[in-house]
Amino acid sequence: MHALPSEFELSGKINIASGARLALAAQSRNALNPTTKIGRQLSQFIPKNSWFTRKNKDKVREALAHAQLPFSVAELYPHQLSGGMAKRVLSALAFIQQPDILIADEPSCGINNEYSAPLFQHYQYLAHKDGKTVIIVSHDLSHIIDIADHILVLKNNNDEDTASIEHTTPSHIINGESNAYSQALWHALPKNWN
Repeated sequence: MHALPSEFELSGKINIASGARLALAAQSRNALNPTTKIGRQLSQFIPKNSWFTRKNKDKVREALAHAQLPFSVAELYPHQLSGGMAKRVLSALAFIQQPDILIADEPSCGINNEYSAPLFQHYQYLAHKDGKTVIIVSHDLSHIIDIADHILVLKNNNDEDTASIEHTTPSHIINGESNAYSQALWHALPKNWN
């Protein structure tokens, strides 16, 4: 990512608790198998998967509902989905795995606001009600500010000489207690154009 200047050398480990399940809600619809219907792709993440059992169909239905999609989507191939529907299917693929750690890569990119807000609310639900760790990579500060406990703001991550990372919280951003760049991002949101 080039988030640190070139003279910095970074090493270390990320320890994930033994047996912890990790899932990724990918950004690109290319993560979907183009030759397999959505329902079958979802059911592959259910233990003892068999698309034809009632219990598995109920789990697929629940995962699609969390992503604001009707069950009929289970019978479609990826090429039959709009871009926004495909993004929500990718989130459903992550939900159905019931991970301990969920990483969502640009979950709102290409999704209408009427669908992205409930999707972010579900990520928040997973984190707070179920005690899951949810990491959201996003440029969409308007949704992140409403649900996050912690925010890392990257600035100039493509320029290793000027790159910076700020660890902040929503309240620090809203109350003007974060750095100038984070404040500029906050004030650039249309809802803050007073």
